[in-house]
Amino acid sequence: MTLLSSADSLVWTSREREQPLLNIDDRQKKRYDKAMALSQSSQTVPALTVSQLTAEVKELLESGFSDLVVEGEVSGLRNTSGKHLYFSLKDDTALIKAVWFSWAARASTPPPSDGDRVRVWGRLSVYEPQGQYQFVISRLEAAGLGDILARLERLKQKLAQEGLFDPERRKPIPPYPQVIGLVTSSAAAALQDMLRIFRQNEVPTKIRVFPVSVQGAEAPDRISRMIEYVNTHRLADVIIVGRGGGSFEDLLAFSEEGVVRAVASSTIPIISAVGHETDSPLCDWAADLRCPTPTAAAEWLSRPWRQLKESLAGFHSQLEQTIRSRLERTRATLSDFRADRLQVTFERLLQPRVQRLDEAKNSLMKAWEEKSNGLKNRWTLAYNTLQALNPGQVLDRGFAFVTHDNRAVTSAEQARETQRLTIQWKDGVVNAAVEE
Repeated sequence: MTLLSSADSLVWTSREREQPLLNIDDRQKKRYDKAMALSQSSQTVPALTVSQLTAEVKELLESGFSDLVVEGEVSGLRNTSGKHLYFSLKDDTALIKAVWFSWAARASTPPPSDGDRVRVWGRLSVYEPQGQYQFVISRLEAAGLGDILARLERLKQKLAQEGLFDPERRKPIPPYPQVIGLVTSSAAAALQDMLRIFRQNEVPTKIRVFPVSVQGAEAPDRISRMIEYVNTHRLADVIIVGRGGGSFEDLLAFSEEGVVRAVASSTIPIISAVGHETDSPLCDWAADLRCPTPTAAAEWLSRPWRQLKESLAGFHSQLEQTIRSRLERTRATLSDFRADRLQVTFERLLQPRVQRLDEAKNSLMKAWEEKSNGLKNRWTLAYNTLQALNPGQVLDRGFAFVTHDNRAVTSAEQARETQRLTIQWKDGVVNAAVEE
């Protein structure tokens, strides 16, 4: 880190350690001499409160470091709701907190990003509630790409030339994996967020957690080795490699070459879910799918199961409705066979047939009666006719029936010829002889 001052009162560079740190004015010299005299005297130094000491330090720093120009790399940038920018300026060996308030002339200057190398103008100040000194920025301009970003850009171009980022290399994510592997920190909130999403969506699959360090010097090697281990033993159908948000430096493990190559060479589909939407580590480029957050990755894998569940629920509802509708129709049909309705239905069906039967019966009886009467009349007529022709009837009227050898004698001539006659009267028969 290099501090430059436009004022003659301050001269401090990393290469000029042998020169005096401060050129103080008379007021500060008197205060310094007083403090030195008190420290060398035998009398007791009065105690200061923390607030008093902090106020003295603040006055000393703000008066002695009021017009500075500093170059460094932006790290840990965060933007508050009030649009103030808070970040750190660092180099290889040191770091200082910085703040760029919204009321400073920022309209014409785009905000920096993590890893940017910038030159800032401003002053030192002390934030008394935390006893922390910080650099208050009045002006900022880019000083070139930061060393870390430059290294990452060179690595990105190298891996891209090798084809590790080609879209054709990406493997499809299985919609219904039987085993989901989570390569992340076992103590991270991101792990609990993913597990919560899987529970909420009732994902019926096995979840295997493969714990690794996600930041620090050892993290890249552990992440890459764990990815290789899961591939070697085929312990998952899909892998989520990720962690929650953090500073730019916190996420660097996922941009290391070993991790990127492990992701690219994985035969198991990998979802990269590192940090937040604005974060883009190099493993995102090599993964088969990039999700902005671990939660989004869990949601992505849960979506097919949720849609399947919704489809099954829809089919179940449709089937239930169809069955209910058919039952209602069947019930309506069967209701016609209740005793009361059967009687009504039977009467409705039988009545016209009974009526037609009665009508036919009546017609038959009437025809039979007419036929009988006709036959009776004919029989009576024939009887009367026979009675009229019956000799017995004639005998009743005083006539006699004359026969000879059972043959009727119908004339006197026949009587004279036969000589012997049989005469039948009403009340008997007499044999007679003919005499001249």
